[in-house]
Amino acid sequence: MIYCPCDICGVKAAEQRHHVFPQTKKNRKLYGTLIDDAKNIMYVCCDCHPKAKHMSEREFCAMFGIENRSKSGKL
Repeated sequence: MIYCPCDICGVKAAEQRHHVFPQTKKNRKLYGTLIDDAKNIMYVCCDCHPKAKHMSEREFCAMFGIENRSKSGKL
């Protein structure tokens, strides 16, 4: 196993993946495999995962240079 430090604290080993734009059923339906793109993943330890922030749909779409696909995201 390769040691990878937590993207938040940088001290403990990253044991979990955090989707910066949440991986809800709705988001998966709208954005498919982009949800699992490396730009949308943080590697975090168990202690930091609850502290990890999420980005908005608007920020997610801007990061990929795509248009919002949900009705609420277009407002």
